[in-house]
Amino acid sequence: MRVPKVAAINDLSGLGRCSLTAAIPILSAMGVQACPLPTAVLSNQTGFESFASIDLSKQISRFSHEWRKRGVIFDGIYTGFLNGPVQAGQIADWIDQFRTPQTHVLVDPVLGDRGHIYPVFDHAMVTATRALIAKADIITPNLTEACILAGVGYEEAMRSDGLEAVRLAACALREQGPSTVVITGIPRGEQIVNAVFSPQGEHLIATRRLGDGFSGTGDILASVLCGGLARKMKPQAALDLAAALLQKAIAHTFAEGTDPNDGVAFEPYLYLLTDREAYQ
Repeated sequence: MRVPKVAAINDLSGLGRCSLTAAIPILSAMGVQACPLPTAVLSNQTGFESFASIDLSKQISRFSHEWRKRGVIFDGIYTGFLNGPVQAGQIADWIDQFRTPQTHVLVDPVLGDRGHIYPVFDHAMVTATRALIAKADIITPNLTEACILAGVGYEEAMRSDGLEAVRLAACALREQGPSTVVITGIPRGEQIVNAVFSPQGEHLIATRRLGDGFSGTGDILASVLCGGLARKMKPQAALDLAAALLQKAIAHTFAEGTDPNDGVAFEPYLYLLTDREAYQ
């Protein structure tokens, strides 16, 4: 069987399990070739109190030129952290160059968390991200990002006992282009809910809430989802698999008392992704 190939467009952070250091092993465990296109190289992910970073925007066109020369065809394109609005525009153009009718495009629109935009971004990045998600088949914003991109109040979404505001945000986001919207990290009592809104309907996946949140969980979920799509899984099935991995990894990390900025210990549980029967 041919090994599917995914272009993973994301940063490479030396410390903190996220971005490419999550995507590459997860895709590999799922039997998918990860072809990384790094957007930046960081000493550690941006949740730490300080970090060193190298912006690779000027290298993207050079890398793209070499890939075009080789006629590479991707089963999936998966974007994550982008270094700013200019780079977001570059990647939107990159998607136009490399996608085919058979290519799944998954955009994880990294913008903020806990109701606020990350300090490294401004409103220009929001505008650029809206243009980028219009290129996607499926997007995986967290609750903050979904509210920002959809123009829905975050506090309203947090106060609601149900998912009315979340559904409103998903509807607005689907009108911007993607057919499927996965809103992650919705706190509901003792659970964290991930909500899928697609042409097939609504699907909710709940996991037990431990601690006050760990960095990189959204990257893990999006990476499993991307790998699942490349292996022809339904989004709901791939997300159920991601939830099983995250539940075990978060419990392990919580028990160890690990710094949340270090991310979750998913490495011992990659075996959950290697069951080939799941991909039949």
